Amino acid sequence: MRDYEITIILQPDLEEAARTALIERIEGWLAPGEAEAEQLKPNHWGMRQLAYAIKRFNRGYYLYYEASIEPMRVNEIERNLQYTEDVLRYLFVRKDE
Repeated sequence: MRDYEITIILQPDLEEAARTALIERIEGWLAPGEAEAEQLKPNHWGMRQLAYAIKRFNRGYYLYYEASIEPMRVNEIERNLQYTEDVLRYLFVRKDE
């Protein structure tokens, strides 16, 4: 297991219920087991201005996580995020120990 910092930007025009469901789905990808869920440290930054427009959006809903993830699973999680239309951008950064 390696420690990662994950930043995700969601579309700003999502309804509260849809955003909550999407966040739960993302957290399920990041921490599928109970032991991993305990190590997941979420930090919702909320709505913020983007530095440049992404898909004609000037604002985005920011999510930040610290998680311990198997390196083999990172590609799978990135693929899931890539094919989710409501995710504007994501970034995985491996933390130094």
